[in-house]
Amino acid sequence: MSKRADYMPKDGAASRIFAGDKIMWVVIITLLVYSIFVVYSNMAYEAASKANQKLIMHLLFICLGMTGFFAARLFSVNTYKKWAFAFYIFSMGATLLMVVLNKGNGAARGLDLKIFTFQPFELLKFATVILLARQLSTRQKRMDRLRIMPSFSPKEWKKNRQKQVDIIMDHSLPILTPIAICCAITIIFSNSTTLIIALSCLAMMFLSRVHISDLVKICVTGATLGLLAISVYKAVDMGHRGDTAVSRLENWTPDVITKSVLVGEKDTLEYYKRHTTYAKDGKTIISQEHDQTLYSKLSIASGGLIGKGPGQSANRSLSESDTDMVFAFIIEEYGLIFGGLVIIFAFLLIFYRSMEIFLKCGTAFPGLMVLGIGTTIVLQAFLHMLVSVSLFPLTGQQLPIISNGGSSLLVTLTMLGVLMSVSAKAEQEEMEKQLKEQSQIQKRER
Repeated sequence: MSKRADYMPKDGAASRIFAGDKIMWVVIITLLVYSIFVVYSNMAYEAASKANQKLIMHLLFICLGMTGFFAARLFSVNTYKKWAFAFYIFSMGATLLMVVLNKGNGAARGLDLKIFTFQPFELLKFATVILLARQLSTRQKRMDRLRIMPSFSPKEWKKNRQKQVDIIMDHSLPILTPIAICCAITIIFSNSTTLIIALSCLAMMFLSRVHISDLVKICVTGATLGLLAISVYKAVDMGHRGDTAVSRLENWTPDVITKSVLVGEKDTLEYYKRHTTYAKDGKTIISQEHDQTLYSKLSIASGGLIGKGPGQSANRSLSESDTDMVFAFIIEEYGLIFGGLVIIFAFLLIFYRSMEIFLKCGTAFPGLMVLGIGTTIVLQAFLHMLVSVSLFPLTGQQLPIISNGGSSLLVTLTMLGVLMSVSAKAEQEEMEKQLKEQSQIQKRER
């Protein structure tokens, strides 16, 4: 049985329900409202039965996600710390099962649960950062003098071999092995998910005071192993994702603005779509730009500053407009001011408030856990936005909370519930500290 958190305020039902960082509450509700508007707008050009089903399913996922949100607040921080490893093993096992069941059927995208397709790697992302938070928190008191990576110098190994072996056994393997295994699994089907996990873990280690020299060694080792893994997967015919990554990089046109191309007497979109011209090393190169990238830029350009209004999108050629390209769709309908900048500011607030909660936490584990959750969500959001404006190759990453339904929405809201649980506890501890200080002042005045 779970332990009900004993730090919830006792001054009314509303206070208990909305306990935690109030700004975070505003951001979460705002993003959920945008998500409903996006799905509703996408219904305009679909059959009535399919449109209604799509909206109902999205609302159902929001309800399930908010149920997970409130359920996550019922567990104490110690519960998450105690079960971090079990959560990681479960998530990794489910992700491996997904890979095995989808072998030979293209990119593995989820487990078919009949009602919907669940993507267990969404859980694995957060399980990895929570387990890393536990490993780092146990070493915080000696982090300033601790080394988590052995020396790369043969002289150091010759001088004190046992010391280097101890570093590997006591720190390198416990801290880095779960991350390495997670990245080795996710790189099979999603290079971008691997990137998000790696960057989130690096950010956590940096803010937990891991030495810069160790971080450099981790980056070098990780990049080397990553390239090696892609090569191996490709060699044994498991690396279609490697081919996909290469293809997307080759066809990526890092140009935010879609330019018109004149062909003889014709100025056609079709020509631009198939033959994007750009200069490289003094030579003119013609490449094929992906349809999604092109139509995404067209949507953003047509939206302008104030947008066309809800349901008024004219660029229906934009595929995945409610999932993989939802940021471009939002700008087309709500404009840069009421759409793009609001979304960017909202996710920046999530990161900022995560940092504030991290600084308020009295112990290391909850602070690092909040930091990992917030960083993972924000990194995914900005990766999605960079793809939409063609500043990063196509990834297939959804915009957290806003993109249409699915396990991403469910898991993200649940993890935000964990974050708000820690926030509520931090607020309660801060309030108790202030009351204690006031009591001491009153005693001295008497």
